[in-house]
Amino acid sequence: MLNDYLVDQEGKLYFTQEGLHKLSPYFNMAGIDIKEIDTVKAYQNARKQAAPFFMRHLSDRADTWPDTDQFKLLKTAIFGDVVDLEREIRLFDLKKSIKVIK
Repeated sequence: MLNDYLVDQEGKLYFTQEGLHKLSPYFNMAGIDIKEIDTVKAYQNARKQAAPFFMRHLSDRADTWPDTDQFKLLKTAIFGDVVDLEREIRLFDLKKSIKVIK
């Protein structure tokens, strides 16, 4: 979030390219045009309005995460159930305990 937008001395909010890229899809889910957001208050209101879409947005972003054991575990923690998470933790710990000799 630190790199998502800037606010000038008059209080006008400007999204960075990173912020536009990251937040446009999220706000679009709620029918919000990010180009209409020009103050911190408007940004806060947009976040509140988009909040019901947060998990869907997070799921879409998670699809772009690397295919590593750590991210697989994180995805299970966020989107899975307790049984799946416990299984993934056991597998993760087991993989960490195995030493491969080349």
